[in-house]
Amino acid sequence: MDSKTRTLVISVIIAAILLLLGGFVFGHVLGIITVFLSILIVGLASGNMMDTPCQTSGKK
Repeated sequence: MDSKTRTLVISVIIAAILLLLGGFVFGHVLGIITVFLSILIVGLASGNMMDTPCQTSGKK
């Protein structure tokens, strides 16, 4: 597994945990903050993965 893919998978797992904690465990304000953080984490990881240059396959 590529390091960028591994980072994306780890960030999705962390975001899912934060989303569940924010939705079910924490109060109203802290829950909203953790949900926004989970969206931010996945967004940053996927943006980092999309910004990475990769090798071209040579096919058109």
